[in-house]
Amino acid sequence: MLKLYPVKAERVGAEFDLVGVIESRAGRRLRDGDLLVVSSKYVAISEGRTVKLEGVKPSSRAKELAKRFRMDQRLCEVILRESDAVIGGIPGFILATHDGLLTPNAGIDKSNIAHGKVVLYPRRPELSARRIRDALKFDLGVEVAVVICDSRLMPTRRGTVGVSLAAAGLEAVVDLRGKADLFGNVLRVTSQAIADDISSAAQLLMGEADEATPMVVVRGLDRRLLGDRVYPSVKFSIPIDEDVYLRSLGYVSFDSEHIHF
Repeated sequence: MLKLYPVKAERVGAEFDLVGVIESRAGRRLRDGDLLVVSSKYVAISEGRTVKLEGVKPSSRAKELAKRFRMDQRLCEVILRESDAVIGGIPGFILATHDGLLTPNAGIDKSNIAHGKVVLYPRRPELSARRIRDALKFDLGVEVAVVICDSRLMPTRRGTVGVSLAAAGLEAVVDLRGKADLFGNVLRVTSQAIADDISSAAQLLMGEADEATPMVVVRGLDRRLLGDRVYPSVKFSIPIDEDVYLRSLGYVSFDSEHIHF
């Protein structure tokens, strides 16, 4: 049986010692075999991945997108810098990919940060996850898995769910192809997104407003899912031109300057 324990922490707005905070806030709770879920925004702030919009100079492309989608030109410029590709948008939001993750505004967030600033994704979340895991083993002698998570919108669904940006020490995606279902039908394409499932469970405790809960300890995970693998963001993604949603909507191709449907 899975058990989840929320871990509170003080509000932050600038770089700080992430490992030190984790060890002081969650260290006593952690046991071998646990999984620690950490908010990507909390990780990003600790790494200084924030931008003051007043210092951003928008490019002509950013100005074009700002006019088209009725957005701040400076925010559009940051989105362009953080995106693999721009897919489309609606007034107020640009749909883009970041390391293969399809997400509004390339994951850039204006909530829970000082006015006039935005928070980016961690630069290399898989390295952050591995660093946390290694530090906890070295400093506290506990071997745990680590997932860096964010919240995201799902197509045609209300509200946010959790999504994993990276994982260390966990089989984050389990390939079920070749296994049989209850009626003996062989699964042909199914994989289970373990890290995403766990991220969604953790989001229930982390919340989206003023909960001040950037970490969740997960206990009771099947030990067979634990190991030494490190999953970067791209390992969770499939090529966009193979995506059932975008292909069904008539997606053809894209490049860094144009949107094609």
